[in-house]
Formats: sequence, structure tokens, C-alpha cells
Amino acid sequence: MQGIYTLAAEGEPTGGLLNMILPFALILLVFWLLFWRPNQKRRQQESQMMNALVPGVEVMTKAGIFATVVEVNEQDVLLEIAPGTRIRMLKAGVGEVITPPADDTPVEDRPDFGDDDKPNS
Repeated sequence: MQGIYTLAAEGEPTGGLLNMILPFALILLVFWLLFWRPNQKRRQQESQMMNALVPGVEVMTKAGIFATVVEVNEQDVLLEIAPGTRIRMLKAGVGEVITPPADDTPVEDRPDFGDDDKPNS
């Protein structure tokens, strides 16, 4: 009868704590690789894009409005969405930069700025 009990005792796992922690560690690793790491990269790219905003850059807001940056402040930007029509928006509302800055020409000095006297064709 003693042989039956020794077989049962030998079949029990010896690394109980390691076997319990390993699946949780693998799940955390998968979440980090699939969710947290890409979000960190995306936030870093958005932060770099917001810090690189300068007057004259064409942008698209997260709402889908195309505009030109006129003025940049700490938390917000002044955007021109049509000649003479400007809106103030948080930097976080800018979705992407459409064209990088070409030169140091202020927006007001561009040839297409302030064409209000021309009739629409």
C-alpha cells in the first residue's frame, strides 16, 4: 500500500510558485508589447509634432479641418482656415503636419494671404 502513496507524491509539481507566476508574467509581457509600448511611441511622436509647430506650416486638425499655423503659444495655436478666418485651438487638437515649413516667410507676407478682394471663380 505504501507504493501507491509514493507514486502520488512523486507526481506533484515541485515548482508551484513559479508555475503560478509564469502565466501572469507572460500576460503582462503581451499587454506591454501590444498596447502600452505602441501608445508610448505614438504619444512621443505627437509630442514632437506639437513642439515642431511654427508659423506657416499647413496642418490638418483631428476634426479634419485643413489650416495654416499663424501663431504658436505654449498650449494653443492660432490657425487660419480661410483667408481672414482664424481659430484658436489647443496644440493637442492638431492631427498632423501636411507640409513642413518651406522658409522663414511670415504667413502675412505670403502671396495667397489676404486675397479677399479677388472674386471667387
